[in-house]
Amino acid sequence: MQKSLFENENFKLALNSALHKTDVSGSVLLGDCLELLPLFANKSVDYSFTSPPYNRKRNDKYSDFTDINENWLQLNIDVITELLRVTKKHIFYNIQANYYNRQDVYKLIGHFSKNIVDIHIWEKSNPMPASGKNITNAVEYFLVLGNESLKSNTTYTKNIITTSVNSNMPKEHKAVMKTDVAEHFISKFTQENDIILDCFFGYGTTGIVAKKLNRFFIGIEKEKSYYEMSVERCGL
Repeated sequence: MQKSLFENENFKLALNSALHKTDVSGSVLLGDCLELLPLFANKSVDYSFTSPPYNRKRNDKYSDFTDINENWLQLNIDVITELLRVTKKHIFYNIQANYYNRQDVYKLIGHFSKNIVDIHIWEKSNPMPASGKNITNAVEYFLVLGNESLKSNTTYTKNIITTSVNSNMPKEHKAVMKTDVAEHFISKFTQENDIILDCFFGYGTTGIVAKKLNRFFIGIEKEKSYYEMSVERCGL
């Protein structure tokens, strides 16, 4: 697999353009992140900011992707392990505990307890209400992983951010990262000209925000339709 990817000139050009900060703002790579991440050199990107699929066990968020993965825990362990290798500074890893995956979410946190330097909470001001007397799930987590404590670019930065839920999402992808959330993390904790990697690139919000804030980005997306939409949205 590695040989065939290295022989792909488009892949080499895309990766080099981002890693070496050419005149483009970033690149999006089409493929499985667990096949592409091993091709990255150690500590080759400054930060990682990403959000894996929820594993909701039902297909109500994506038109071209089935959100059912019996090996969700191992998938995330493998991805985070690779991100720890390729990322110089911090990883911001967005997960949500739901009825179907919560045991795996808590196991994942325990697995990387030595690498997690903080957990930030994304509180939603208008979450989907639970039925009856059930508890409404109004939060998602951002696991912050790295080898040193996290410092903000501004004073009095809290480890919680409150926003509304995305209300205008494309029918093909109803789990698009909220722009305000991506902008919060990228502006508060990264610097201009840093390289930011998103290995579950989806609809491309990370790239759009990175460009706006004068950062370089590398996206990896395995679904061709989302890859094409993200390339267009990022103006590549």
